Amino acid sequence: MKKVVLRAAIVLGIVYCLFVGAIAWAMAQPPDTFGQFMARMPILTFLVAPFETLWTHIRAGALHPGDAAPDFNLKRLDHTGEVRLSSLRGQPVVLVFGSYT
Repeated sequence: MKKVVLRAAIVLGIVYCLFVGAIAWAMAQPPDTFGQFMARMPILTFLVAPFETLWTHIRAGALHPGDAAPDFNLKRLDHTGEVRLSSLRGQPVVLVFGSYT
């Protein structure tokens, strides 16, 4: 009986590690890929996986206060084109991530 319980615990541990590894892999992908991956996960995922800890470590950047922001493009709200961050150098810029409504 002890061998069966031990084997079951080992198998569950391996499955859990693979599950958390898959989530960690998805977190390192672009937002669209991550969103599609997580859309298929059950809500229970957020309770059994160390979600916030993984996110903090995987998505941590190398920027420090005072460093120049990396250059990137964003679509205009009216979809008439894109704005490049470097084109706004010397002007005040406010970036809002997430919902502001």
